Amino acid sequence: MTERLSTAQAAARLGVKAATLYAYVSRGLISSERAVDAAGSTFDPLEVETLARRRRSAGAASELLSTPLTGTPLMVMDSPIALLSEDSLYYRGLPAVELAQQHRFENIANWLWSDAETPEDDAKETLSFAAPVDLTRLVRNARRLLGPEARGVDYMQQALLIASSHDPLKRDLSPAAVRSLGQRTMALMIEGLPGESRRGGAIAAQLWQRLAERESEPADVELLNTALILLVDHDLAASTLAGRVAASARAHPYAALMSALAACDSGLHGSASVTAAELLRAVLAGSSPEQAISAQLASSSTPGAGIPGFGHRIYRHRDPRAAVLLAELRKNPHYREAWQAAAAVTAVVHARTEQPVNVDLAIAVLMIGAGMPLDGGQTLFALARTAGWLAHIMDEYLQSPLRLRPRGQYSGPAPQS
Repeated sequence: MTERLSTAQAAARLGVKAATLYAYVSRGLISSERAVDAAGSTFDPLEVETLARRRRSAGAASELLSTPLTGTPLMVMDSPIALLSEDSLYYRGLPAVELAQQHRFENIANWLWSDAETPEDDAKETLSFAAPVDLTRLVRNARRLLGPEARGVDYMQQALLIASSHDPLKRDLSPAAVRSLGQRTMALMIEGLPGESRRGGAIAAQLWQRLAERESEPADVELLNTALILLVDHDLAASTLAGRVAASARAHPYAALMSALAACDSGLHGSASVTAAELLRAVLAGSSPEQAISAQLASSSTPGAGIPGFGHRIYRHRDPRAAVLLAELRKNPHYREAWQAAAAVTAVVHARTEQPVNVDLAIAVLMIGAGMPLDGGQTLFALARTAGWLAHIMDEYLQSPLRLRPRGQYSGPAPQS
């Protein structure tokens, strides 16, 4: 047995910050164990040395291959927004669960777009999220141009494109300009969705009016607000990376957001809650949990995708977002039947596997209890993640341009003379 290293010792050995070290843990690059006699984690020195050696080799290769014009190969990127560590989620060092229970979504968005240490509790921040009247009219009129297969993400893409074409200042990449753009654009994305809602008010209340089939109660809006905050960011997911790549090439914010939205339109990413909701609806319709699970897996268009609403690449034992949302949903009678269906499915899954419940199952319960359309969970996810995407886009504008251009290694046929 070798003596384990503390977090500070391991980070110093690798030449990184503690937050970066925990990011390595979340990506599975190195393992950690909770310290027995002190706070924090401990690390196997042999694993630390192996990772340090890999980083040295990768750094040497990067130095040989990269030039300022062509960027550097993609490896591990610093990400200042979200930290996933030991089944916990933090936004800029603060627990996401606590933020979701104490703040409005708008305040969290404004905080992530600023350099403030903590979010504001100022109700006036809500008023700043408003779409211009002239653009609202154009976006609403354009909704009829989309076909019957259009979903929420398509309407939001269209709203972004229209706003971009009418914004002469869209190439101003200063933090203040991008923050103002974000406040206008998020409200406009809601205006672009099918249906009607009262202008103004909290983002959660506006979104509820577009997605839910019944009038909201205060508890409903609080639940939706909590869900929005918990979905804001989750490290460098595919959609987040797509937005950062566009920003690295200095695409304007609208284009970078549309890049992220395009990557989000995926059964493996942004719409995972849709298949989880289908599973729960089958149980509510009379199928046993075993039958519903079997049918869902048999009909999946993505082999190996797993059971909808279960398992996670990073969280091993508990998805903190699912835990807090399901606890709140359980208290509300509007969601009781869907929650019970989720509990029945969970009992079957946990009797056979160790896969934890993930946030997609919680969003599925919220969708069913609120009476949202089939793509409601994807729409909710995309709007919430827009705040996180914009925070990443703003951070990428501060980095060297075109740094996210990987160098390809040719694997085709040999050149012919």
